[in-house]
Order: sequence, then structure tokens, then C-alpha cells
Amino acid sequence: MKALDTPVLLAILHDAPGAKELLKSLHGEEIATTELNLYELRVIAASSRAASRASREDALAKLRRRLTVLPVTSESVGEAVKRVPVGTHPGGWTRLILGVLVAAGCAEWITTKPYAAVKGKLPIRVKTFGI
Repeated sequence: MKALDTPVLLAILHDAPGAKELLKSLHGEEIATTELNLYELRVIAASSRAASRASREDALAKLRRRLTVLPVTSESVGEAVKRVPVGTHPGGWTRLILGVLVAAGCAEWITTKPYAAVKGKLPIRVKTFGI
């Protein structure tokens, strides 16, 4: 299973250059994200102009149906604390996302260069996607 981070999901939603190629390269793979990533996208959609809000929410619902959405559970919180080293990333949110992915058995997390400041040994491969 390979997981997509919020900026990558945004690139897909916006048909950014390279997004279609990324999806083609993932053909046949189980593609996942976390409930936290979808929360970020819903906040973005909810804060958009009223005229475009419904279409953004529809696009997000369609995307959600195509992904495996991984929940935050007590197991994933435990994995974040146990297996994602402190100091790995400046934000606890990212550590929690990585814990969710590790608990679910994800092999790879696809994110963007500005968000890939992961240091230390992780139990998951981090791949960067240029937008």
C-alpha cells in the first residue's frame, strides 16, 4: 500500500502537471491516505468561496471513494509514539500521520519536497513528488 500526503492529493484534485503520471505509476497499487489528510482537504474546501465550495466538496467526495482512508486509532497513535522517532519531523501532526501509515502496513508515503523534511530512520519509505 502506498499513501498520498495532502499536497499530493491537492495536485491530483487540481490536475497539476505530473499528477496523472503519478497515478499511472501507481496503477495496480492500493492507494491510501489518512482521515487527517482528508480533514485538511475538507477545511480547504470549506474555506473556499461559496460559488466553488460545492464543486470542491463533490471532487473531494469522488477522490475519497477512490482511496483507502486510514483512521486514527489507538494502535496508530501507539505506532507514532513507538516507531516514529521524536525529532523526525518538526510537527506532531506529521508524526501521527506516519504512525497511522505504519500501523496500516503502508510501504511508502508520497509527499512533496517542502514537506519531506523527515530525518532519521523510519519504518516507511518516504518518496517525494515534485509539483
